[in-house]
Amino acid sequence: MGIALDEQQYEDDLLVESNGIKVVFSKDLEGYVNGLKLDYTDTGFNKGFRLTGGGIGSC
Repeated sequence: MGIALDEQQYEDDLLVESNGIKVVFSKDLEGYVNGLKLDYTDTGFNKGFRLTGGGIGSC
């Protein structure tokens, strides 16, 4: 599973908003993203978005 920036939202995509941040993902990924936390890190060599929780590592 990866993260990509895309400006197009498709009809069957799901939209989740938290703290003013909108995340859109394909409906077929719903079972995989439940329980995940999207975070941004900016320390040393670790810069970028990370998905944590749900039994997976970071992206």
